[in-house]
Amino acid sequence: MTTYSDVFGGANIYPAEISYRAISLTANVTLNWPTEAAASGNFTARIIDVTEDQAGRVIKLPPANEAGVGETILFNNLGSYSFIVQNNAGTQILSAAAGTAWQIYLSNNGTAAGTWQVFQYGASISAANASTLAGTGLKAIGTALSTAMPVNTFNSNYTAGTSDRAFTFIWTSSGSGTLTLPDPVTVGNDWFIVLRNAGGGNITVTPGGTATIDGLATLAYQPEESSIIVTDGANFYTIGLGQPATFAFDYTSISIAGTGNYTLAGSELNRIAYNFTGLLTGNRAVIVPNTVQQYWVTNSTTGSYTLTVKTSGGTGITISSGQRGIFYCDGSDVVDADTSTISLPVAINQGGTGAITASAARINLGATTVGEALFTAASQSAAWAALGTLSGGTF
Repeated sequence: MTTYSDVFGGANIYPAEISYRAISLTANVTLNWPTEAAASGNFTARIIDVTEDQAGRVIKLPPANEAGVGETILFNNLGSYSFIVQNNAGTQILSAAAGTAWQIYLSNNGTAAGTWQVFQYGASISAANASTLAGTGLKAIGTALSTAMPVNTFNSNYTAGTSDRAFTFIWTSSGSGTLTLPDPVTVGNDWFIVLRNAGGGNITVTPGGTATIDGLATLAYQPEESSIIVTDGANFYTIGLGQPATFAFDYTSISIAGTGNYTLAGSELNRIAYNFTGLLTGNRAVIVPNTVQQYWVTNSTTGSYTLTVKTSGGTGITISSGQRGIFYCDGSDVVDADTSTISLPVAINQGGTGAITASAARINLGATTVGEALFTAASQSAAWAALGTLSGGTF
């Protein structure tokens, strides 16, 4: 709407105005400016007395860009319930409790919503306006401040900032991506978000600055994993990180070529079945956390060296190349999940021979020197000779 200025001083000249109105709220109302083109007779006025039949009735203001800055409205609640005033975009700007009076004025008319300044007239008991107190993580519902965790779905790499406090981020891509956290020094102690991987690939969380997350440089969330991520102002921590109640068997293959200790980290942690590959150049130990977890291990490494799975302070279990085993960590060390598993060579009391060669097996099973020679004789004459007889059985 075009605005006009008084040549004597430069003040705005406003359109026709109504000084006073009384509104009985039995339904939500949208106000209009008192112009010839107004859609209805629900005109705004300088002073509006309001009574309502129930709590939560809404008065929506007319478009701010159809008036000049400085437009002023006084709402006086004469009823027994609270009512809500919204800007033209439907955003609550105040909640007027019974017996209170509120003054609003337009300070910016660049959009239909505009910018409305709000303050309460003096009363015997002062009350804070929830709408003006609302901020990140808080929203006004009537006269009360309520917690809020707005949902933000994303399918490409995203860098979170100060204004993302209390947001819920949901990864929806079928592939992998990265969520970069802010520097905790910048956002300060108690900044937090919620993250859920609802996609088909890992979403890797990377802290800003020199911070870590759960002591790690990065942390990968597998599909269906979720948690709260919070900072103490120095590093980030997860709360409630885990998989859904419907558990899926998990498998990963990791190259551990080299020698010495190899410590599982990041997305390598908390898997179930592990296939270790690579050329070992010396005895190798895979270090797992001191947490209760099961480990199905396949040793697919090459090289004439041992592979041991253990905790940092434990002795663990050694798995031969080409062998598989089921183990678990009891919180202190990795132990065999089944001590009744038959080891090689199979002992005689387990139905075996206790040997890895045929001749040793026969000896272990009671064969004498003569019996062994007779059993292995390649011809009749050799058999006679093993028995110490001449051909035909003559001694």
